[in-house]
Amino acid sequence: MNSREMVLRKEGDGKGYYERYSAEAGIAGLCSIFKMFSEDELRHAGALRALQDGGRVDLRQSATLEGARKILRRLSVQELSRYHGDPGLYLNAMQFEAVSARACSELAREALHPWERQLFQTMAEEDEIHFTLLEQMQELLEDGGRDVQ
Repeated sequence: MNSREMVLRKEGDGKGYYERYSAEAGIAGLCSIFKMFSEDELRHAGALRALQDGGRVDLRQSATLEGARKILRRLSVQELSRYHGDPGLYLNAMQFEAVSARACSELAREALHPWERQLFQTMAEEDEIHFTLLEQMQELLEDGGRDVQ
């Protein structure tokens, strides 16, 4: 499987992956963030399919970072203390995003056209944002929300 096929498969899998995490989170704010991740993965997969079909694709920057920051700032200690899942599951999602970001960065380096390079760079940047947000979410859950203000 080449890098493009792997990235397409991972982006498609990511949507379902984050939908399951949203259902398991049990905290409205975390559910909302996972839905944002799922929407981003769906956008990425759609862009990749369009690219495979020979189209030029311009991908706008996602609003997930700003939206997730607002949600994380509003989470209360009480909300976070209701979480009974395994915060270690976030490590799997972080690994998923790291692999995807590396593959997209590689595809950006190999791109023949500037617009194609920008597409893969945008996807890699968004995967890195997902990674960082997942890391913050995991830390909040492990700390029981003590750092939430």
